[in-house]
Amino acid sequence: MTWFSDETLSFLRDLSENNNRDWFTENKPRYEAHIKEAAAQFADAMTQRLSASYATDVTARIFRMHRDLRFSKDKTPYNTHIHMGFRDAQTGASWMVGLQTEHLVVGFGVFTFEREALDHWRETVAGPQGEVLQVLHAQAESDGLRISEPELKRVPMAWEADHPHGDLLRRKGIVWWNDHVPQAEIMGPDGPAMIAIELRAMEPLRNWMQLALDPQV
Repeated sequence: MTWFSDETLSFLRDLSENNNRDWFTENKPRYEAHIKEAAAQFADAMTQRLSASYATDVTARIFRMHRDLRFSKDKTPYNTHIHMGFRDAQTGASWMVGLQTEHLVVGFGVFTFEREALDHWRETVAGPQGEVLQVLHAQAESDGLRISEPELKRVPMAWEADHPHGDLLRRKGIVWWNDHVPQAEIMGPDGPAMIAIELRAMEPLRNWMQLALDPQV
């Protein structure tokens, strides 16, 4: 079995300095062993652990190393990070893990709600549940978590511009992030267990989603 290791970080750092197809082809055995196989091993173990811990179906996604260059001025062909998502069937949100050359980040939430889910989100946070979530946000930030920024500059026209839950109404998604997880925690066979412990900090948001939002919407 291959797990994330110092060799994983070494490959990512070398790739960041040699981000071209010739170098990648020459070093493909390193990629296969320390990135592709290690990510698959981690994702499989993480899926099983999250599914058992939260009694939900979990679907893992490992994002591609190859970058989409069609609309980018940056033509370097490869990402120099490993990003994974673990979709939670009960909430429709995902646990997220991002391993980069110098740091590790974990999170939970939804990047962008689907249209009907966004409408439901807005109706929900405009009411009493919005105040509940604001309290949870304040506590999360006090605990050192980072909350994604609202995507809109103005409150949607259906609500007053000075609505007390305007910060929530201006969102198209919601994610809590922990930027302070040591990289060492994801390494080796204990990595999934260690990251699962870090993800417990996201439980207030997940619990709120279960109570306040209908994932079937």
